[in-house]
Amino acid sequence: MSDWLLTSWSLWLPGTALWAISAYIPLSGRLLDEEDATGVASLKLSGCIALALVMGFGINLGLGFSLGPSWGTSLGVVTALYALFWGVIAQD
Repeated sequence: MSDWLLTSWSLWLPGTALWAISAYIPLSGRLLDEEDATGVASLKLSGCIALALVMGFGINLGLGFSLGPSWGTSLGVVTALYALFWGVIAQD
């Protein structure tokens, strides 16, 4: 793998954001609504966003190294739209 992929973080930002959005949509519905025995939500909004960002970065990094950075971002677009579609359908 080329050294320029590791030094140019601006290439990784769009794909990471898209993968984070696609991870946040299902996480926000499930983790923010679940309550433990004391009635407190198990994961706060900031924790859910942080978890989605870490997942998005990991997925984008893995796909970027295996397929290339442009493929990782393209799959992020498709997955974000897919998650948005199923998120809207699940609300009905």
